[in-house]
Amino acid sequence: MCFAASSGSNGDPSRFLCWPALGVALTFAWRAGLVWALPAVAGAFLFGILRFDQPSLALSGAIATLAGAVPGAVALRKLSLWKPTDDSLSDTVRFFLVTFLICAPVFALTAVAIASNTASLPSLPSLRSFSSHVGLWLSSTLGILLVVPALLSFMDAPAAETVPRSDRRPTLDLAGMALALGLAIVSAMLARDGQPRYAMLVLYFYLPIVAWVAIRTGQRANALTLLASACVILSTSLVTTPGAAVEASRAIDIGALLLAAIVISHIVQALAVDRLTALRRVARLAHEDTTTALLNDRGLLSVFGDLLVSPERPNLGLVGLTISNFEAMTDLCGAIPAIQLEQSAATILLRQPGMRCAARLSAGRYILVTDAETVAQVRSVARDIYSSLNGRLFATVNGNLRLQVCVGGLQIDRHSLVDSEDCLAALTDALTIAASVREPQLFVEPLSQLMIDSRRALQVKIEHIREALHESRLELYAQPVVDPDAPPGMVSYEVLTRLRDRDGSLIQPPEFLKLAIKAQMSVTFDRAVVQRAFSWLASHPRNLARTHKCSINLSGATMSDGAFAGFVCEQRLLHGIPADRIVFEITESEAIRNPAAASRLVDDLKSQGFCIALDDFGTGLATFEYLKRFPLDYVKIDGSFIRNLTSSAIDEEIVMSTVRVARRLKLRTVAEHVHNETVHTRLREMGVVYLQGDLFGAARPIDSIFEQLADLESLAPAVEDHHSDLLASRSL
Repeated sequence: MCFAASSGSNGDPSRFLCWPALGVALTFAWRAGLVWALPAVAGAFLFGILRFDQPSLALSGAIATLAGAVPGAVALRKLSLWKPTDDSLSDTVRFFLVTFLICAPVFALTAVAIASNTASLPSLPSLRSFSSHVGLWLSSTLGILLVVPALLSFMDAPAAETVPRSDRRPTLDLAGMALALGLAIVSAMLARDGQPRYAMLVLYFYLPIVAWVAIRTGQRANALTLLASACVILSTSLVTTPGAAVEASRAIDIGALLLAAIVISHIVQALAVDRLTALRRVARLAHEDTTTALLNDRGLLSVFGDLLVSPERPNLGLVGLTISNFEAMTDLCGAIPAIQLEQSAATILLRQPGMRCAARLSAGRYILVTDAETVAQVRSVARDIYSSLNGRLFATVNGNLRLQVCVGGLQIDRHSLVDSEDCLAALTDALTIAASVREPQLFVEPLSQLMIDSRRALQVKIEHIREALHESRLELYAQPVVDPDAPPGMVSYEVLTRLRDRDGSLIQPPEFLKLAIKAQMSVTFDRAVVQRAFSWLASHPRNLARTHKCSINLSGATMSDGAFAGFVCEQRLLHGIPADRIVFEITESEAIRNPAAASRLVDDLKSQGFCIALDDFGTGLATFEYLKRFPLDYVKIDGSFIRNLTSSAIDEEIVMSTVRVARRLKLRTVAEHVHNETVHTRLREMGVVYLQGDLFGAARPIDSIFEQLADLESLAPAVEDHHSDLLASRSL
């Protein structure tokens, strides 16, 4: 490709407005190696011989091509090694700078230097003119910017079969070509009619056309459309016809216009590509885990949901994997081995036969979806995963650590009407069962409609509980406590709760407490109870004045809530409740499970003046050390030891031991679930004077608890002697 710029002497380098050999040489030297620039240089020499019949001019063009391509290719390679770019705009700007500042100037200076020292070339003074240098720089720049992107679009493009059909684009924008051809024809006609200014004005519309093409096409289509349209404009505007010649100034004006259009086109397309890449990256991060390249929870719900609603859905297997001691492994081995472990687990999941998708839900928790016609196939996959990971040994500075994993699986029939949430909830149940069994911790079962219906019913009940809490349908009940410390006219009691359902019926504690724990609403529930109890006492000042001790139970999850003590303080100040009238009961088993958190909560509540009771003592199989660890006021012996007190020697010994230790520690001992007079009498003989149970009053609405006050006062003389003995023992 060579376009005449003037009709001057053959030695005038300004006659070449586009020199494509430099672009070809730069492309192959950049991508394949410097030696691959030689074929393009040889082609430039042959073209010069055939076109001009002047070996000196052909040789100068070939040498200038080699001189411009080699330093440009070296510079681009060095820049890529020094700081690789991850966006198209940086690559485009880097390519422009190398072209403008290295390749084109070196080409122009080399061509002028060789031509100036070659005696066979005529018009030597013209070679030293400014227009000659500009013409050479412009011709080399256009050659590079038009040819290199077009060649790279073929050399760097992925194979057609690896590109999704939806992302494939045409190799040439016909609409852009048609518009460019129309502009070129109109401009040429105006130039022939002696209207060069209007001819150039028409060509300025080429700038928005190339920007429009760059936005709506891919790299290959944009590069080829730009190359073809520029050739059309150059051909129609600069090629001389018989009796007419194109002036050098007009050639430079058109070249500058094309240069501006090329720069605009590539920058606009780089911006469009970077924006599209960023959007795709964000979309990928929204559905893909960055550590393992598996799906995340959102991606799993999307892919698995689409798979379940597919009309051609096969029988599926759903396998869940949990690394039980992953946190311990991270703490002992460090972050890098933990990441390598997760990537290894991802590899194991992806290699399973019939794999549809795999996801990482969180650290050490994964899900695999496979084709599985039978439960046996799901079990086979689950066993392979289990055997690959369970027991794997990791060496740490503190010793060796073996992985502990549990695997649960489901087989989903193609005809079952399920959604992704139902399946994942059922899989969670399967993993829970797997974690509860002995080695191997593996459990696989078919997903039945009965399981789905029961899960949905359970979810409905949980929503009822959540709705009842949100709408303040929590009702307070209370059970009286025989308390010898209570002054006459005052009563002690334990607050119990009921929930009112939508239809007005009561939801009993055995039903909603387990569901609240399962739905992780325990902290919310305890806060609601504290707020409701404090509010009721504040709104009933007469009953508050008659309250000696009001006991409120706390769940295990609340003990780990660092903000609960602050919440209680806020509610106490808001409602003006005396702290010494409130007893918070913590469960022994939960205190053993998380003693540090329980100790912090107890200390915070005690510092505010509240009393603390250790509830269900004896069920946690703990030593009496916990009675010394916490600053307690009461020890409540679990009802399982009280019910059979008169018939079980072991239960009696446990109660007596607890009473003796509590007396030494100056703690009040409360016996729960006192249901008959025989047990009551035996407890009085053992010195237990703080009593609670149906014998003294069943749970009833808190408003009516004070109606029993007269009856409770009648019990005081019966326990007065034992109370005196207890006080005497404390003074020892």
